[in-house]
Amino acid sequence: MALETIPIVKGFWHLLRWLPGVLLRWHFSRGKLAQLIYVDIRPRHNSAVVDLSESTSFSLYLMAINLSPFSVELDRAVFQFWLGNSKIDASILKKQVIAPGEIASLYISATIPEGPANQFAKHLGNPVALDGHIEFNCNVRPFAKTVGRLDGIIPVIYNANVRKDA
Repeated sequence: MALETIPIVKGFWHLLRWLPGVLLRWHFSRGKLAQLIYVDIRPRHNSAVVDLSESTSFSLYLMAINLSPFSVELDRAVFQFWLGNSKIDASILKKQVIAPGEIASLYISATIPEGPANQFAKHLGNPVALDGHIEFNCNVRPFAKTVGRLDGIIPVIYNANVRKDA
């Protein structure tokens, strides 16, 4: 190899190392990456629990399936839990890495204010739903996933009789 071609080959090598990242960013837009993350209520056991005792609370398990070819990191998530007509905010601040093809379990819990707890105990047939916003980090690019209204949640309700009688 001639000495005068070394800078050209070295420059070409830098271009080749840079090119795959650009192609991946071009092919995997933020929207496409968000579509490759599936979020839903965990299908087994007690996925949703509402406790209406003196210290009212709810807990909810979600599953997130990473259908992308990249590892993603859940950075943070903010959810709104709809208990009848009342909205209760909850968040996940713990970072969690989800490998390609992995099914991760996400846990959400928060306290319920007295007013919504009393109202829900009186009308146990009220709908329960969840929506939210999740921020992910990825080697290709950071992206966000909006979780649309997940309704049809049937929670296990504890101590509803305590609220009805009060």
